Amino acid sequence: MKFLLLFILLSIPALACEDLIDGSVITSSVQLCSDTYDVLSGVTVTGENIVFDCGTAVLRGVLGESEIGVRVENARNVTVRKCNIVTFNQGLYLKNVTHSLIRDNALLKNRIGIRLLDSFENILEKNADKSHQFAVSAINSKFNVVMLDNKNIERGFCEENSCNKFADINPCESGDFYCSPRCSAQNDADCGPVPVPVRLDEPELVRPSPIAAVTIEHNESVPVQEVPPPLVPEIRSDLPWLGELVIYALLYGIAFVGLWVWRR
Repeated sequence: MKFLLLFILLSIPALACEDLIDGSVITSSVQLCSDTYDVLSGVTVTGENIVFDCGTAVLRGVLGESEIGVRVENARNVTVRKCNIVTFNQGLYLKNVTHSLIRDNALLKNRIGIRLLDSFENILEKNADKSHQFAVSAINSKFNVVMLDNKNIERGFCEENSCNKFADINPCESGDFYCSPRCSAQNDADCGPVPVPVRLDEPELVRPSPIAAVTIEHNESVPVQEVPPPLVPEIRSDLPWLGELVIYALLYGIAFVGLWVWRR
């Protein structure tokens, strides 16, 4: 009975493992069964917080035909471990990967063991490499830590990454188009413009624009001085008609005398 129980307990991890299919896209954590998988098209790991554990499985391609063994792309906080990656053009390929761990892998008979593109702040440690051309190759990748168990890395890769030993690299560097979560706009221009402080205790004075001033000036009402109507002599009609006749006669006489005097 004890032996049966022990057998069941030891079989549980084996039952939990999964087989790998060529061209698989891994988006969640997976434990492979320890076997040999011919994956000529390779596999892809993408997403966040994923563990891809090969469990010492062999991922095999055809050298000269198979391009990438394990492609990790657009990923953050991903772990790839215990994989034996054999006979690919590129064994491990990291593209746009940050804060991930590549550990305890063997890269055998590939043209390039590990290639990084646009990848930052990753740790690659305790990996063994026996590639034909390069152990590690990188393009626009910085602040990574790379340590191989069986050889040292020397090339220009080490100018912007930590090689052969662990080092805490300051990633706050302007001009590399990368903003680390450890940085801010104050110490890395790639994190965006520095915010300008605004004082809230003093209200901002708003000056009217010249156009608004002209509009207000023309909209003001100008008082108009009223001009009184011309005075017209009032003709009274309350005199008797005889009196009016006498007045007209006197006026006619005065006019006649004036004319006579003027002619003389």
